[in-house]
Amino acid sequence: MKKKITLSIMSACCFSVLGIHAQGVAIDFSQYEGTQIYNSDFEDWSGKNYPNAPVGWHSFETVGGNPLFVSFAKSKLHTSKNTTNLHDGTTGKSCLKLVPRDLSLALANGTITTGRMNAGAGVATDSNNHAWMDISNTESADGHPYYALLNERPTALSVWVKFTQGTPQAEHPYATVSAAITNGKRYQEPTANNDSSVVIGYAQNKQISTNGGQWQHLYVPFRYNSKNFNKTDEPKAIMVTFSTNADPGQGSAGDVLLIDDLELVYTQSVTIPESGVATLTNVAMKNHKVVIPEGITAYTLEANAQGDLMVKDTYQAGQVLPYHAAVLLKGAPGSYDFLTTLYGKEEAIKAEGDYCMVPASELNTPTTQYKYYRLGTSNGVPCFQAASYGLKVQEKEALLRVKAEKAAENYPYVYVKPQVKGDLNDDGRVNITDATLVVTKLLGNNPTGKFFLNDSDVNEDRTINISDVVELVNIILHSH
Repeated sequence: MKKKITLSIMSACCFSVLGIHAQGVAIDFSQYEGTQIYNSDFEDWSGKNYPNAPVGWHSFETVGGNPLFVSFAKSKLHTSKNTTNLHDGTTGKSCLKLVPRDLSLALANGTITTGRMNAGAGVATDSNNHAWMDISNTESADGHPYYALLNERPTALSVWVKFTQGTPQAEHPYATVSAAITNGKRYQEPTANNDSSVVIGYAQNKQISTNGGQWQHLYVPFRYNSKNFNKTDEPKAIMVTFSTNADPGQGSAGDVLLIDDLELVYTQSVTIPESGVATLTNVAMKNHKVVIPEGITAYTLEANAQGDLMVKDTYQAGQVLPYHAAVLLKGAPGSYDFLTTLYGKEEAIKAEGDYCMVPASELNTPTTQYKYYRLGTSNGVPCFQAASYGLKVQEKEALLRVKAEKAAENYPYVYVKPQVKGDLNDDGRVNITDATLVVTKLLGNNPTGKFFLNDSDVNEDRTINISDVVELVNIILHSH
C-alpha cells in the first residue's frame, strides 16, 4: 500500500517591499498521491505459493471455509490468471484474467477479492459462499493478509475492464465490481443489511456489459450517505471484489473478465482567495494527473526574450494540468474540487523545463543552479518576488523556480491575455461590461467577477490607462 500523503493548502506571507502582498494560496500537489490498494495495477505476480493470483489479491487458491467444499473448490482449474491482453494507453505489462469454473453440478463465478473467499455450501446462492474481510484476522497468503488497509474516503473507483460471455445470457448479462470501505470489523459480500453497520462507504457497478468485446474505463462513485452506513467510525480497510457475473452461479463457462489499472480517485477541495490567483506544484505527480475543475483557468508561465513573465499555454476546465510546469490558477474566490486520476500513455508527461513550481522546501538547500520567486499581487496584479535561501517561507508553499541563466531579478507582473482580445470577464463576448471593468480598475477598485489580471492591458503597452478603454470601445464598435 502506498504511503498516505495529504494535500497542503497554505496562505503565503506578505512581502514587505515594493508594496507587494502575497494574497494567493500556495497549493502543493507535489507529494499527494492518496492511499492506493497494493498491486492495483496487477503487475506483481511473484507469489511463491500462489502464483496464479496477483500478489495481495485472493481467489479460490486460498479459499477457506467448510473443509469439504474447500477441497472441492481447490481441485479445479484456477479462475485467476495473468495475461498480456492489455488496453490502449496502459503503461503496464500484465493484467488480470478472471474466468468462471464449471463444477459439473453448478457454475462458480470467477471471483477475486482483497478479502478472502469462503466456500461453505454446494449451492452458489447460499450465503455461506462469500468473500469476507476482518483486519483482526492474522492469516495471510505469501505474507499478504486477507484485507487491504485504507484510512481515507476516496471519491470513486476507476478501473479498466473487458468483459466477454462465452454464451450470451439474456437474463444474466453483466459482470460486477464492488468496493466496501469499512471500520475494520468483519464484513462479507454478498451481504445482508444486518452487518452494514461496519460499512462507511460503498461503490458498486453490477452492470459491466460486454461493450462489444472492447475495453472500457469505469468510474464508480462511492456512497457515504446511506442510512445504514456507519457515520461515526473512521475508515480502516477496503474490500474490493470482482466477479464474472453479477448473479451467483450464473453466466457461462466461457465468460472472461479482464481487469487492469484499478485506481482510487480522490477529490481535493482547494480555496482560491480574494486575490483570485494561486500557484501550485505537481512536480512529483509522475503517475497521477490533476484535472482542472469548472470555474478555474490555469496558465503555464515562461519568460519572453525581454524577461517578462508571460503565459505560454492556457488550460480550461476538464483538461489535465501539465506535469512539471510553472502553473498559475485564476478564478473567482471560492472552493474548487480538483480530481486526481492516473496518467495514461496517450497523455504525454512533459520533461523538466526552465520554469516550474516547486515546494518551498527546496530553499533549504543552497544552490546556484536555480532562482526562486514567491507569488504576490501588486495593485491587484499577480507578480513574483525573489525568494532566496534562508528566507522564512511556509513549508508547503509553492514557489516559482527558474534556471539561473534565465532568471530575472523579479517579475513585477504576469502578462495574461484573454482568449478573445478585450473579453476581460471571459464570457465569450466583448461589450460595455468589459470596458466598465477597466474603468473600475482605473478608479482604484478591484473589479469583482470571475477574474481580473493584466488582461486589462488591452493595447499591450504594459500600462493600464484610458487608452485601454478607448481600445476596448473601438473593438466593441467594430464587432457590430
